Amino acid sequence: MPLSNSLGKALRLSQQTKSKDFEKWCRLELIGYSSSNPAMDENIVVPEYRTVVGQHADYYGRPLILEENLSFINKTRLRHGVPEIENILNTRDMIVIQDPQTCALIKKFLKVEVHFFRFSPSSLSGILSSIKMQLSDRLMNITDAIEEDHGSLNENIIELKPNIYGVGIDLKALWKKWKRLSGKK
Repeated sequence: MPLSNSLGKALRLSQQTKSKDFEKWCRLELIGYSSSNPAMDENIVVPEYRTVVGQHADYYGRPLILEENLSFINKTRLRHGVPEIENILNTRDMIVIQDPQTCALIKKFLKVEVHFFRFSPSSLSGILSSIKMQLSDRLMNITDAIEEDHGSLNENIIELKPNIYGVGIDLKALWKKWKRLSGKK
């Protein structure tokens, strides 16, 4: 199951368990860290686990060569939602994004004109893996909260299982157990 599907199920679970922080995180990961996302506010910073390394370049594709102490400039945190990241994951070409603010800062402080940032699509699998680990950790926190309220859960409720997309999480079993323990039908 793609990570975007797991995040969709996790979003529904967060709503049913009234886990507002988890729900907000799921929405940010699904829709992206952009101003058009209602879950986004001025206090939210794009997480570090969404960092990719690449190069800024000009219109002719000439890369910006930096001294080692300025290498942080060739990193950016992707704001895109997980479904969009999954769609471009298998692309073979370099991924190119435009960030006018960063380009303007480079021009102002380094006196060099660049127009885009490019990076390898292989960087995206690392970001998706990090998001999967974040999801797993957050689900374990939900499970711990349910156990505190309703006693011990079966050990098989959250089952990490290998599949063609990496790791899937059995949210259905957790949902059924939660409904049974909370007395819902």
